[in-house]
Amino acid sequence: MAGWTEQKRAWKQQAREVASRPVFGWRVWLLPMFFWPLMLDLPVEIIRGNPKHLVGAMLGLGLSWYGASLMARGRRRQGAKLFGVAAGLAAGLAAGITPPIAVALGFGAWFGVRLLTDDLPEAVPEAPPEPVQAPTKPDLLDGPRAQLARIAGAAPTLPLGTLLLEAAGAMQGVVEDLEARPARLHEARRFLAVHLDGLSRIVDRLEAGAAPPGTLPSLLTDLAASARKLRSELRVAESEALDIQVKVLAERLRQEET
Repeated sequence: MAGWTEQKRAWKQQAREVASRPVFGWRVWLLPMFFWPLMLDLPVEIIRGNPKHLVGAMLGLGLSWYGASLMARGRRRQGAKLFGVAAGLAAGLAAGITPPIAVALGFGAWFGVRLLTDDLPEAVPEAPPEPVQAPTKPDLLDGPRAQLARIAGAAPTLPLGTLLLEAAGAMQGVVEDLEARPARLHEARRFLAVHLDGLSRIVDRLEAGAAPPGTLPSLLTDLAASARKLRSELRVAESEALDIQVKVLAERLRQEET
């Protein structure tokens, strides 16, 4: 029921928009009637087989009616220009008048149509549509950044706060390396999903009042060492990739020289 109500409301709005549009009167559609002699000339030129006069008559009639249709849609200036072109072509081709006089007749027709339709409103050009912004890709490191920020804020007041900060700092270094080299993000997915998430859960338990077990200090040390090892592996992978690229480029240069 609600959908039918919305549809009726849309129809009423559309009807109001149509009713509010300017309605152009008989002047617009009677302007092409000034070219009525060309209607009689068309069959005559077809019988005579005169292509120049036939083309001129067809262009004069076609452009005049097209200009009237433009003016009926509010494009008054474009329609007046088409009437001038139609008159000039009809005079020069269909009537065989010399070009200077045909051009003068075209300007006269344009000026006369402008005077006859000067009081008609000009159509307001539609505003260009707003450019559609491409959806931004989600940053996969937003979650790890938020976790590390929370750990760094909570660690000073918790037991083993120094070790917690050390582990969080090492992991922060991994995240910074991944920001600089996002192509290596897939190599650190397990680290972010297991190590960082595990450290975050440890902080949650300590904040809830849990007593740290005796193995926690060594675990935090191992987490920090694992983060440093991962950073080292990422740097080694980048160095290897650079070495391969240098070798390939050097080989191409040697091939070009030979």
